[in-house]
Amino acid sequence: FVKITNKPNDITVLDFFAGSGTALHSVLSLNESDKGSRKCIITTNNENNICDNVTYPRVERIIKGYTNQKGKEMPSFPNNNLFMYRCDFVDREPSLSNKRQLTKLATELLCIKEDCYQEITSQLANHNWHKFFTGAKGNYVYVVYDDMHIEEAVSLLTNFISTNKEAKIKVYVFSNGQYPYAEEFEDVANNITLAALPDAIYKAYQNVLPKQNKEFIPELEEESPEEFDKEIEA
Repeated sequence: FVKITNKPNDITVLDFFAGSGTALHSVLSLNESDKGSRKCIITTNNENNICDNVTYPRVERIIKGYTNQKGKEMPSFPNNNLFMYRCDFVDREPSLSNKRQLTKLATELLCIKEDCYQEITSQLANHNWHKFFTGAKGNYVYVVYDDMHIEEAVSLLTNFISTNKEAKIKVYVFSNGQYPYAEEFEDVANNITLAALPDAIYKAYQNVLPKQNKEFIPELEEESPEEFDKEIEA
């Protein structure tokens, strides 16, 4: 494992080719030794079910604590959280239904990006058109899946901010374009940062996805009014 002790103790370590979870285990051990707050993200294609049968169970055990086959209690790291996400495919064609699906499926990625994993939607209202999360640093993420509920979303945030005046909230709003509804959220603008979804995600994917081979459709040339008049006179 690469030594990272000379780096800040709050970095994020990313392991693209995780096996049994040794990299993550090492990060937990390092945090324990120097009271660091490093995070670790590991990814795997689950070949031969290694994630389901080895990686996840191992990491879960070392966080919760366990005894080995000889009955010896092994070191554990209980002051940590573990989240597992599975990837899925979304049609790349930017239709309205695909955009809505991508927005919902991107929620976990937004939580990782903003370091907010604890869902507290019930503190606003239990509806399926939104989700609300918070993080260890007191930050918040609010995702609105349906732009038909913008007015209600603003009202719920206003009530929340009235009792949490210092709250800083990243608000992701579904939009069929690039407009993040800045005017609609104007009353709570001092406490929020707006972003439109999924336009930002599509733009990011444009740089990594292969270009689509679209079927060539010939265009019909239109005659100018002058040419049409000449044909009539002839």
